[in-house]
Amino acid sequence: MSDWIGLAIIALVVAGAVAGLSYLGREPRRLSSEEYEERVQEARGTTRSAAAAGLQALQKFVNPKAAEAIQAIKDLKAGHYDDQQKQGEGGVGEGDGAGPGAARGGQQPTLKEGDDA
Repeated sequence: MSDWIGLAIIALVVAGAVAGLSYLGREPRRLSSEEYEERVQEARGTTRSAAAAGLQALQKFVNPKAAEAIQAIKDLKAGHYDDQQKQGEGGVGEGDGAGPGAARGGQQPTLKEGDDA
């Protein structure tokens, strides 16, 4: 029984291939000059945007730092960039209480007399 199922699947694949090749072998439908001009106008915008998207993706792959810089410029123009948030290394600002003693609640160590041990 399984031999017949396999044979049926192979026959369906062969029939699909023949039907596809006959579809590709047909002569294309003739377009009027108006239809042709309309398709050309539609394709310009689509092709241009697809090419730009592909080049941008390629640029991100080749030079990721440039892609980050472009994103930062876009954020700056949109007003999402906050200077106070990005001070110093690690994103920790100096004026926000995140000094060396910030992990202990903002208290700085003090030296007291008699506390030598």
